[in-house]
Amino acid sequence: MASQYSIIIKNMSAQTMSFYAFQKQASFTNSGAAPTVLSSSLASGTLASNASSGAQLDFGFDMQNYAGSKSTATSSSQVKFNASLSMVSAKGAVSSAAAVQPINLTTSAPSQAVDNSSVLTTSPLGLSAATYQPGLTAGSFGIQVPSYAPKPVPELYCGCAAINQDGSITLSSFIAPLPNSQVYCSPYATYYVRVGNYSAGQVVTYTTGQAAECDFTLGYSVIIVQYNSDGSFTTKGS
Repeated sequence: MASQYSIIIKNMSAQTMSFYAFQKQASFTNSGAAPTVLSSSLASGTLASNASSGAQLDFGFDMQNYAGSKSTATSSSQVKFNASLSMVSAKGAVSSAAAVQPINLTTSAPSQAVDNSSVLTTSPLGLSAATYQPGLTAGSFGIQVPSYAPKPVPELYCGCAAINQDGSITLSSFIAPLPNSQVYCSPYATYYVRVGNYSAGQVVTYTTGQAAECDFTLGYSVIIVQYNSDGSFTTKGS
């Protein structure tokens, strides 16, 4: 049985093009509130024309769901951060930490107990191994957020995560949670491919226009994405 979803990209235009992939934004509630959801690029690459090179890109994503969290901290008020949680300019040292745990989504069978909830800690940052929490909506998982002092510019985030090939952690769809709250997250096994150069982990403006939709909820494990000479996409699943 496949353990990854695979997106194979072919560039059928005459020009070298760059592509990136991101996940459909998860649905979040944060102790009843509907927070602002952010998205990150999960993979990117540059691809020569298929006619001249025969080249293709293969983006792979784990079928396993992961809960993740990330925090940033600075030692100088002169440090500025952009939306991707990376440093733009700094006069002092910067540190960051990330945590990830495999987690299961709540099933539609009330009697089926699955490990669908994790507890977040902040000092130091961590997520507990997932355990069962009753009462969650089918298709969701939960993260219990402790009390903490939020900053004007958020420094703590949690949500869906992906583990990169180098072992680093990317939050694919995430929020800045309220202190002492419960986060409920419903992820989707749907990804989008767009033209652009955004490295894994870089926060992107979430827009699905002019993108190839790769919907693995239809039962596919591999989807071939073809970028056409007129700028459109064609997809085929198997």
